[in-house]
Amino acid sequence: MDENYRLEQWTLEPGRERELDARGCELVVLINGGSGRLEWARGGAARGPDTIGLLRPGATAKARAQEQGLELWQLRLQPELLRQISCPGCDLEACFSVVPFQCAVVRLNTQNATLLRRLYSLLRQELAQPDALAGGVYRRGLVELLVAGVLRCCVTEERKTALVGRKRLVVDEVFAYINAHLAEPLRLKDLAAHFYVSPEHLARQFKQRTGQTLHQYIVKARLGRCRELLCNGVPLAAIWTQCGFSGYSSMLRSFKQEFGVTPAEYYRQCCQRAREYPDEALPEQERTIPRR
Repeated sequence: MDENYRLEQWTLEPGRERELDARGCELVVLINGGSGRLEWARGGAARGPDTIGLLRPGATAKARAQEQGLELWQLRLQPELLRQISCPGCDLEACFSVVPFQCAVVRLNTQNATLLRRLYSLLRQELAQPDALAGGVYRRGLVELLVAGVLRCCVTEERKTALVGRKRLVVDEVFAYINAHLAEPLRLKDLAAHFYVSPEHLARQFKQRTGQTLHQYIVKARLGRCRELLCNGVPLAAIWTQCGFSGYSSMLRSFKQEFGVTPAEYYRQCCQRAREYPDEALPEQERTIPRR
């Protein structure tokens, strides 16, 4: 077998699992039959005959078989091979590098899944007869077709489905995370990495769901926390750090722009309302200071 690629086949009984290790290579895993899950350090996804798994160099994962068992075919691709079969205008190593996650699952349509299984099967048959006429040329051609087919499937299906660990984004989870970590830096790239999505995907989904940018939402959430702390008597000097602002002046500027008053003025109004309504909590609309 060519040292730059290796094809392996496993069958897992129901409930059994196997470690997948992409040390030093790109690993492409295809399910030929059955069903299961691909699990990694920070996530997991269902696997079936309509999916392929991609592991970037250095990534590890576990394949776990479900009730029907699992038949796995995996192809190890060394960087040297990808450089050899690249052509001007198409750097295959760079194409794999576009995937922003260590582990990914790509869902295939029936036609693509059938094509890739057929190519795997042909390559396996050829590897079983190494002395066949022009065997090396034929095997290399099959490997090239497999690589091109996998990358084309990724590009096509990426428009319709999520990559793994980039599970389908639930914006409610992003809301919850932001509000639980307001005191910390909340950069778009860090949030995208946490939820296994690209920054572009996160920004687009967030804008579609909320009508505002992620940055606008974070600032408003921090200002809302500022108001709560002010009304609870937390000193101004301590509030900006608890709300994640870079400094007091940054909080002051944003607060006045949003509410039309300074934090100190807002606190005085809170105290005045507390004296006027000592025995009951004010409804939210009465606690909101209108913009001037």
